[in-house]
Amino acid sequence: MLDKNETLYVIHYIELDRGELHFEGVTNNFDAWLKDHNEVRAQEGISIDDAEDFDVQEVGISYF
Repeated sequence: MLDKNETLYVIHYIELDRGELHFEGVTNNFDAWLKDHNEVRAQEGISIDDAEDFDVQEVGISYF
């Protein structure tokens, strides 16, 4: 069944050196997204990110 009021999260990586935000994606579960993101990074031999490395904006969606 479709949830008529869904919460989504817009994710941007925070590049501290330049103070820039880089769009990463949209998800309905940031914790699961971050886990998957870091698993891919680990497989590629890249250091993992912390939640604080991202700007996460909550967006409410209503379906009619």
